[in-house]
Amino acid sequence: MKPWERVVFGLIALSVLAAIGVKLHELDMPVARFVRSFDIDELNRLGDLVALPGQGVVVVGAFALIALIGWRRQRDQLAPMTFSMAGLIERVRTWWPQRDQLTDIGARGLLAQLSVAGAIQILKHLIGRPRPRFAHGDELVLGPSLDSGLDSFPSGHAANAFGAATVLAWFFPAVRVPLFLVAGLVAVSRVLRGSHFPTDVWAGAVLGVVIGSMAAVGLKRWPNDALPDLLRTYVPVAVSTFAILWVLLHPAPAWSHEIISLGVGIALVLAGGLVRGLAWTYLEGEDKGPLRIFGRLLLVVGVAVGCAPWWAAALLVVVLAPLGLAGLHLERAPAPTSVHPWATMPVWRREALAVGTALVVLAALRSAQGLIPIG
Repeated sequence: MKPWERVVFGLIALSVLAAIGVKLHELDMPVARFVRSFDIDELNRLGDLVALPGQGVVVVGAFALIALIGWRRQRDQLAPMTFSMAGLIERVRTWWPQRDQLTDIGARGLLAQLSVAGAIQILKHLIGRPRPRFAHGDELVLGPSLDSGLDSFPSGHAANAFGAATVLAWFFPAVRVPLFLVAGLVAVSRVLRGSHFPTDVWAGAVLGVVIGSMAAVGLKRWPNDALPDLLRTYVPVAVSTFAILWVLLHPAPAWSHEIISLGVGIALVLAGGLVRGLAWTYLEGEDKGPLRIFGRLLLVVGVAVGCAPWWAAALLVVVLAPLGLAGLHLERAPAPTSVHPWATMPVWRREALAVGTALVVLAALRSAQGLIPIG
């Protein structure tokens, strides 16, 4: 990415995340009242168990253990240290450049957790938001405080879990989905347990991802490496997750509005499949990227328009459109020699499956609308 593209995408990401936070605030008190309406011991114990990966002591202990294992492996590989000042200086000078990967993961994870803990404690007591059990009205009470119970925003568990997941996902990208799934479950458990509002865990998750990325790649490389990765991966996922949450928590609108959005969404999905199919009709050597990117964008936005409110679909467009434009400038590698099973399938049958999958997702989300009607 060019420097100006990183600046533009960064501003877009901050604007989108701020918009989600503003809309998510509308769910804070309804969710708190919903959680207060039931008190099941088994569910509370399950919530406490799920929240364990977000406890600071647990996460710090895990990264410290990883660093210790890496240090022991590295100690066996390095030359024996001579017991002199010169030998000590040489060991310190060569230790970090020759560090084991586990040492690197542990050290960066500990740095992330310490940074998260410092930022969280400052924000908690500077903002002083009451926890759900101490909030009895819809008014937003804020103000610096050191009192217990006035430390709801942001969620430390969510920040710890997402910070750790970000560090581990940087080293092991193949398992980033289960890592962030576990972090998401930690955040959800804090809301269902009645310990935090939705905006608390949202802010904690964003803070954890940002600090975790800085710790994983370093401050010097962060604007060049981690920021584009955040924009390309996490922000669209965050918008999609929020849109799904909104659908589940809000009943369907009036049928006149619903049938219009559903019709427009289905039309966009069909148009996306058509555009993607047309891309395969290009002659050999012609760039198929623009049509395929545009078709994929139509599929995703069509699903959002068909089941989510218009502003959620607009947020998806704002996030995905610039990333799609950036993808047009990427150099594409030549086709691999091994033929993928999908490549042997006729073009229109393959695109029909893609359209069918999008319509199934749209139908599933539409049927789940208002499944937990608290709004």
